[in-house]
Amino acid sequence: MIRGALALWKEERSKKGTTLHRRLLLFFVLVSVSLILIFALLLSLFGITGKEAKAVRSHIDTELSIITDKINEDFGRLSLGGIDIAEDLIKRSEDFFDENDISTNELRDNPQLIEPLLSKYMNTLIATVNNRYCGGAFVMLDATITDNNESAKAGVFIKKTQPTATDAVGVQLHYLRGPAQIARDNGIMLLGQWKMEFDIAGQDFFTEVMDTAEANTDLALSRLYYWSGRVVLKGNSEAGFLLCVPLRTSEGEVFGLCGVEVSDRMFKSLYTPEGGSFENIFTAMAPNCENGLCTSKGLVAGNTYLTGTRWEIDLKNEESHEGFHHYSGGNELYGGKTAGLHLYPSGSPYEGQEWSCSILMPKDILHKAVKGNTSYFTYTIIVLLVISVLISAIISRQYLRPVNQAFDQIKNNAYSSNGGKEVYSEISDLFDFLSQKDRENDIALQQKQQQMDELQGEHQKAQTEISRLAYSRKSEVDPDNYRAFLINLKSLTPSERIIFELYLDGKTAKEIMAVRDIKETTLKYHNRNIYDKLGVASRKELLRYATLMRQEKRGGT
Repeated sequence: MIRGALALWKEERSKKGTTLHRRLLLFFVLVSVSLILIFALLLSLFGITGKEAKAVRSHIDTELSIITDKINEDFGRLSLGGIDIAEDLIKRSEDFFDENDISTNELRDNPQLIEPLLSKYMNTLIATVNNRYCGGAFVMLDATITDNNESAKAGVFIKKTQPTATDAVGVQLHYLRGPAQIARDNGIMLLGQWKMEFDIAGQDFFTEVMDTAEANTDLALSRLYYWSGRVVLKGNSEAGFLLCVPLRTSEGEVFGLCGVEVSDRMFKSLYTPEGGSFENIFTAMAPNCENGLCTSKGLVAGNTYLTGTRWEIDLKNEESHEGFHHYSGGNELYGGKTAGLHLYPSGSPYEGQEWSCSILMPKDILHKAVKGNTSYFTYTIIVLLVISVLISAIISRQYLRPVNQAFDQIKNNAYSSNGGKEVYSEISDLFDFLSQKDRENDIALQQKQQQMDELQGEHQKAQTEISRLAYSRKSEVDPDNYRAFLINLKSLTPSERIIFELYLDGKTAKEIMAVRDIKETTLKYHNRNIYDKLGVASRKELLRYATLMRQEKRGGT
């Protein structure tokens, strides 16, 4: 089959042309391929390519917008709540200091007063844990019951087992830090990780808040609250963000801090994105680093893929692609979208500390999600192209079959104007035209034959006339005129000489015009010149002299 196709191709090449079938096939193929490619282009313009980049971006953008708004709202509400807690505890503290006639600085020298002061805070802390979105509430004093331990800080930390609950139904409180007697007095169970005091060694959030508050005594508490990065208290297992609000008396003396916790468990339950068909998507909230995200100080919320995950490394910015931010962390690559968070108000000392929320997933999974079913789209276009070529071949062959049959009939002269009904009216019209031309050609041939017969008759008459003149008496020819005739023959032009010779051959005027392809007026012009130069008055006299000249030549011969 391949040899046959190659031979056909060589044969057509040798003809320096191409077949009608090939042209028609090429036309159908070009039209169908163009339509399919235009269709594919339109699908691409409208994003219907099997590629899911637009859908993935839309999903991530939606989740990022929802979660970012929720974080800004929740953390803003917690910040306002923390300020309310601090103001309440400050009032209770000042009342306590007045009752015991001591200043805040003297609290360090009276450790026996620390536990009674912490007891004053319990109602506020318990109400906060029961009625607010938080994983726990705490207070830390710049004092210690333990002697000679600078990193120990007295305080209370109450946690709850259901951090997303907004009321007291089903909520169980647990005591993580603080004097045990206070827990027993309030009916709160001690956690297995309970300790009496906080150990802030290596955890600088306490000194950060205290030092900033002491350096900005003119700022209100609403400008001095601080969100720590991820913190795991010494001796504890669960991590979380701590909202820290300084405790400052009306005289400007800072004696501790208080706040609430957004625990790891709470963060996951509140800010895990809707995965849908996208595997291993997660939220990362963290402070910004110089070249990425400080995820070592952030929290992650995702599905079971990230249960219990705490990154000890930071994510570094990589080259963005297809509208996604890409990060590298250790040996892993991640991609998604990132938006800034607004945790601090204008005028806050911490305003320059930027935080971000990111919706991410492993890069290979993101790439797979973005790629989607592009292979199916490509295969579909290829299949359509192949089908279009096959259909074009079939249609072109069927379309040209009557035409080829008509050509065969024309070659074999088998067509007729009164033949049957043809598939195409144009073919019938062509057959009628050819039949009419055949009839016209027959009539023209008959007329031409008739003209040839007439010319033949005139030629025979001319020959007879020449023969008759050949027997004319020589006495009838004037000798002087005859001699002038012979001399003047040399004065004829080449065209005039040819016409003269044709007259001698017995050609008629019509035959001479046909032979020379000249008009009648041109012939008359040459005749007049010939007559004038040879001194004759008519064709009859011309033929008489010419016949006499021929006879003399024959006699001389």
